[in-house]
Amino acid sequence: MSASKVTRQDALLYGGAAVGGLVVGGAAVVGIAAAVENRKGAETAEGEPIVARYHDGELPAEDPGSGTWSKATRVRVPIAAQRIVQPYLEREGVTELGVRALASATEVALLLDWEDDAIDDLDGIRRYHDAVAVQLPTRAGAPPPPLTMGAPGNPVHILQWRATWQRDIDSGGKTGVDQIYPEVVHDVMPDDVLPPEAAQLYWVGREAGNPLSKIDRSTPVEEVAAEGFGTVTHLPNQLARGRGVHEDGRWKVVIALPSARAGVGEALAPGTSWPIAFAVWLGSDENRGGRKHISTWQTLALEERPA
Repeated sequence: MSASKVTRQDALLYGGAAVGGLVVGGAAVVGIAAAVENRKGAETAEGEPIVARYHDGELPAEDPGSGTWSKATRVRVPIAAQRIVQPYLEREGVTELGVRALASATEVALLLDWEDDAIDDLDGIRRYHDAVAVQLPTRAGAPPPPLTMGAPGNPVHILQWRATWQRDIDSGGKTGVDQIYPEVVHDVMPDDVLPPEAAQLYWVGREAGNPLSKIDRSTPVEEVAAEGFGTVTHLPNQLARGRGVHEDGRWKVVIALPSARAGVGEALAPGTSWPIAFAVWLGSDENRGGRKHISTWQTLALEERPA
C-alpha cells in the first residue's frame, strides 16, 4: 500500500476501529503508510510476499542460528511508530524488521530480526522489556481484519515473544526482585520457611494463574486472541514455540506455531496466503503496550508441499 494510493477504504481497513460509533485512526494510518513508503529500499519492496519455504523435517523453531533458515528469503518489512490510537509512540527507535519463514507438514516458523543495541529483559520501575509480535487473521480468504487487533466478530491470533520470558527460561526461573534490584535488602521469604503449597498462597499472581507471574515457563511466546482494543485473551492451550538471542546489536527471534491452529483459527495450509502484521517494542526507549512500532498488513504465502 503506497501513500499515493491510500483511499478512505484502505485507511478504515488497515487502521480504523469502531469505537462508540466513531471510526478512529484512518488519518494516522495514512501517515504511517507514507512513512514506511519513504523508507523502502531496493532490496525489498513493501508488500512483497513473505514466502514460507516448505521444509521436509523438523523446523528450527528454537534455533535462530540454524543454517536451515538460509532456505528462506529474508524480506525487509518497514515499521513505524504506532500513532493510530493513544497512547502513541512519540519517537521511533527502529524502522525495519527482517522476516524469514519456513513451513513443514505440521508447523509454521518465522525468524524475525531487528536492530537493538540494548538487551532489556527485566521489568521494574520505569524499566520495560524488548518484545516482538506477529498478528494473523483467524479466517482464511477474508479481507484483513482492522490492523488494530481485530474487531468484534473479526478476531485475530497474536503471538508475542518477550525478552523477560526468554530470561525466565534461560535462568531456570531465577528472575525476580533480587535480579531487578541487586542491592535490595529483604527478610525471609515465604518459600524459605513454608511448604510449597502454603508459600504459593503468598504469590497472588501465581496462585491466580496469571501467565505473567509464572516461573516454570516452557515457551517464551504467548498466544492470545483479540477482537479489538481491550479484548486480549490468553489462550488456554499455549502451543507456540520460540527462542530469541541477541547478537552483534540485533535481536534474532523465532516464533513457531502449529499450522492446524486447533481452537484458534483455520489452518495455515500449504498453498494458502494470509495477511500478517508485526509489532516491535524497545524496552530501552520505554516502549510498552500501545507505545510500539508496527507494520501494515503484509502477505505470508505458504509454499505448496512438493509432490
